[in-house]
Amino acid sequence: MKRLLTLAAGLLISLPSFAHEGHHHGLSEGLLHPLTGLDHLIALSLIGLLASQTGKLKLSMAQSVFALIVAALVASMGFVPPMLETGLAISLLVMAVLVAKVLPKAASVAGLAVCLVAALHGAAHGNEVPAGADMKLFFAGFIASSIALIGGGYLLGKTAQQSAYGQKITRAIAGLAGAFGVTALVA
Repeated sequence: MKRLLTLAAGLLISLPSFAHEGHHHGLSEGLLHPLTGLDHLIALSLIGLLASQTGKLKLSMAQSVFALIVAALVASMGFVPPMLETGLAISLLVMAVLVAKVLPKAASVAGLAVCLVAALHGAAHGNEVPAGADMKLFFAGFIASSIALIGGGYLLGKTAQQSAYGQKITRAIAGLAGAFGVTALVA
């Protein structure tokens, strides 16, 4: 886990070095894409928060990355799920409810939710690949940033669990994420 976080931090810190000619339509855009969409930031962080609650970071990471890659590749080939934006907003609501522990969750329900959320956001990533982008570099970048966001959510969740106000902090984060989901749904 420490190696993964070190790699992610190194990639994020080195972003300015990708501003040179030749990298414009690939890795840097892929790295930045999940960081520039609030829905992506929230969804991936919530996956990490949920993983901190279930203790299944490796499984959540593997499920998320697999679903992101498959859905992004399919979307980049032209198949975009209908009502994608609505699905993205609903996915934030579902994850917020799971993270807030409003409903009891079985590991299978959490795993299915993670896969669906990652697939929807992967489809959005694949649909938004800039014209002329080097697909391999773009996908490598967005996967690296996605992993970093999931890891950040996991660390946030573990830190909150150590606090006397851990459950309140987690529910507040989930509430804000759910509010964003509602806003996106009605917008």
